[in-house]
Amino acid sequence: MKKNMITLAALALMLIGFGCSSSSSDDDAQVELIVGSWTSQGEDVAPGLAGAPFNTVRIDAVFNENGTYNVVSIDANDAQVTFTGTYELGPETPSGIRQIILSQSEPVAVTSTGIFQVDGNRMTYEVIQTTPAIENFNPPTVEGGFGSTSFGTVALGPTWIQRYSRNN
Repeated sequence: MKKNMITLAALALMLIGFGCSSSSSDDDAQVELIVGSWTSQGEDVAPGLAGAPFNTVRIDAVFNENGTYNVVSIDANDAQVTFTGTYELGPETPSGIRQIILSQSEPVAVTSTGIFQVDGNRMTYEVIQTTPAIENFNPPTVEGGFGSTSFGTVALGPTWIQRYSRNN
């Protein structure tokens, strides 16, 4: 049971921990959009993180131009966990939704795959841990859009969709 809780915690942490790196110079505009300081709180916190066992109430994320990130997750008891790592962006798409591959280094090394979209000062983000894989979980896809994370063949809808506001 303890191993399952650690795996579930790592899954949730990957939903909030992400960084920045571009796969080509053509991606500079999108990288610029994600660089900066972001906050998710209240109804913007993904339902899967806001409920038990995580009880996340706020997430502060800073994405650096050099492809690194620092994310602080704060729960209802004011306990904080800091996540760091890097990310790589997939190609731009007509929909504006892009793939993101996350390489988290702290507090535990995991890789996650997902999607994100920046629209002005708002970012929508959904990822799932892929290495080590969590049995039966499948990451969201650009084609499936937000809410396409699935358990087996069942899409999980808004459960892992995170929304952020840019801090000015």
